[in-house]
Amino acid sequence: MEQIRETAGVTLRAIVRYVRARGGDTAVAHVLNLAGEHEPPEAYDDARRWWSYETKINVFAAAAQALGDESVGLRVGQSILSYSVNTPLRLGLLMLGGPTQLIRLIATTSAKFNASADMSTLSTGHGTATVQYRLRGGYQPSRYDCDYTRGLLTQLPALFGLPAATVAHDACQVEGAEACVYTVRWRQRRLLSWLWRGRRRAGDDSTDDVLAGRMELLQRTVAELVAAEQPERALAVVADRAGYAVNAQAFLLVASPAPDQPRQVHGYGLTDAEIAVLTDAPPTSFGGTLVADIASPNRYYGYLVAYCEDFFDAERRMLDAYANLAAVALDALSALETAAERQRTAESLLALARKLTLARTTPEVAEVTADAVRSVMGADSATVLLHQQGKLRMVANSGAGDGRLRKAQNLTVSPQDTDLFDRFRANTGRPRVYDRGSEEPFILAMLDTFGHDMMIIVDIALPDHPYGILVAAYDTPQGTTRAREIINRMAGVADQAATALRTCELLEETWRLAHVDALTGLANRRAFMAALDAALGVGEGALLFIDLDGFKTVNDTLGHAAGDQLLAAVAGRLTAAARTGDLVARLGGDEFVVLTHGTLGADGVPELAGRIQAALTEPVAVLGGGTITARASVGGTRFHAGEESQHVLHRADTAMYEAKRVLT
Repeated sequence: MEQIRETAGVTLRAIVRYVRARGGDTAVAHVLNLAGEHEPPEAYDDARRWWSYETKINVFAAAAQALGDESVGLRVGQSILSYSVNTPLRLGLLMLGGPTQLIRLIATTSAKFNASADMSTLSTGHGTATVQYRLRGGYQPSRYDCDYTRGLLTQLPALFGLPAATVAHDACQVEGAEACVYTVRWRQRRLLSWLWRGRRRAGDDSTDDVLAGRMELLQRTVAELVAAEQPERALAVVADRAGYAVNAQAFLLVASPAPDQPRQVHGYGLTDAEIAVLTDAPPTSFGGTLVADIASPNRYYGYLVAYCEDFFDAERRMLDAYANLAAVALDALSALETAAERQRTAESLLALARKLTLARTTPEVAEVTADAVRSVMGADSATVLLHQQGKLRMVANSGAGDGRLRKAQNLTVSPQDTDLFDRFRANTGRPRVYDRGSEEPFILAMLDTFGHDMMIIVDIALPDHPYGILVAAYDTPQGTTRAREIINRMAGVADQAATALRTCELLEETWRLAHVDALTGLANRRAFMAALDAALGVGEGALLFIDLDGFKTVNDTLGHAAGDQLLAAVAGRLTAAARTGDLVARLGGDEFVVLTHGTLGADGVPELAGRIQAALTEPVAVLGGGTITARASVGGTRFHAGEESQHVLHRADTAMYEAKRVLT
């Protein structure tokens, strides 16, 4: 059956869920029957699927009849955040920063919901914007579609935690206008700081939560890939999961698990005929494509393609991440097939793949890799050196005795020591074998220092991204044939280590985005609340709440760049004023907190508050050569084990406002 891609699945899902919330499954079945739809209800709950414009209007009309509500289009649009917007799309929208930025990119945003109309921004102002919505030729305007669009527009500020917008429908295609014109008005966040704090405490979905969900989705995919025993299954997992991570109309994965095996093709939202056409041409031959290569340091497997009119930057990174996961899975499976000839090697490489999948930090990956090299290659000692601060430094070792280990722990290789460093940075991918016949003084010194007779070195690298080197050392000569076998096995281990290190980078980056404030580098609200909960489970301490006075004036008179400089400077001074072990966090806007542990004494909170006030007295230099003196209201409270975190935060907040009242 021909695939019609005019209305995103998020819209049909929102309608169905809205109807179900008001009339249950019986009402859903009745609406679908009235609309002339014959697929099972769960088909309309798939956000990845696209539908025709006609289906959307028919289901809206049926819902209006069944519920007795002609404004159902508006209601569904107003409820879209509750029923439909999935994590990757929401992440992309949140990353735009606010309603104004989102409206300026309304064409890209609209394409995520609707391919039968064009949307554009006519004007924007302070808390207001005018947008135009025009159905393309061949489509009959519908009041339900107009109302749905108006409902969606009301939710643009709500996406960022602000009250819903008011939307005036100034012109309408249903009434003969060339296009629908909407005027959107919303209240700015700075005018509602107390309401913003209340909504965040009430559990509003924040960027932090969405990023945490993104990391969890990646980790679940990794777990499924570990369970996949065949390349076909691993590729199917990646193709399926990509549909939940990137908002697009269709997906295509084309990859060959091995050079002598046929291509595996997995498509979603495409007919067999379309798949045949798309796979016969380069993936970049068609417009509206986002392409990620499925490639490892070892080989090129194929590609993963998403089809849509436009994409957010966050979606590009997510598709790359899933293509990387596919490469990791195929590398691991290929390594297992090759190692089947040698049972011990197969078992060791399987254990390595599993351990690397579980490793979440660079030291963990290095330790697992070193253990595997010593086991699989039968080395007397195995060492992982990674590139850090311009030098190769020992991160993990397996097999060295106490004396050798002490020497290895201090081992660093700099560019001045040997041209080995230059060869590593060149990332040639060529292994090196060294023995007592080497003419390089540095290598001979290493053999003498550690009492080895031979060293084999393999790079740990991705294309254009060298991570470090893997060293297998032997106390006795190994011979040419044996050395070649070792090199082949080490290359497989190094490749897995490189892809695992890349996965760690992705996970670490995602964790950082979810827990660290991007502007100041401090812990964000999510990280702070977790730390406060943990502190209340252990013992007593204190919490200080800091609010900058006059910060809005700084932004209004000197500009937001100066305001950002002030926030960054305040963050640094708060960190310097806090004690070792205290947590300094930015809750949002111009609000900061300091969380301390242990007994401070009767004067502890006032004394710490005084230190903070003193730290802010020095003027801050800003753009243009001027200076700003930061002023802040500081309130604090002590807490005891077992208290509720929200109660403690509320007391500190109240104390801060009391301090602000006294100052004014």
